[in-house]
Amino acid sequence: MLKKVKKVKKSNSKAILDEVFAFADQHPQDPMALSASLMVVAKTIYLNMLGPEQTQDMIYAFAEGLENHDYKEVTLH
Repeated sequence: MLKKVKKVKKSNSKAILDEVFAFADQHPQDPMALSASLMVVAKTIYLNMLGPEQTQDMIYAFAEGLENHDYKEVTLH
């Protein structure tokens, strides 16, 4: 089952969070749905703030476990 996802302006974080919580409210018995929604929000924020390469690194770090990940200092411009 595929659903059409509404496009949200990348600068409107509150609207994205509102969509996530609305989705979670529609699926109260499915914690995986909430988790997936929050991952989408995190990915969107990382893409907007860090760019695609560092976003990929962050998602990989979460998947592998944060305890054993080497962190690099990065300057944001």
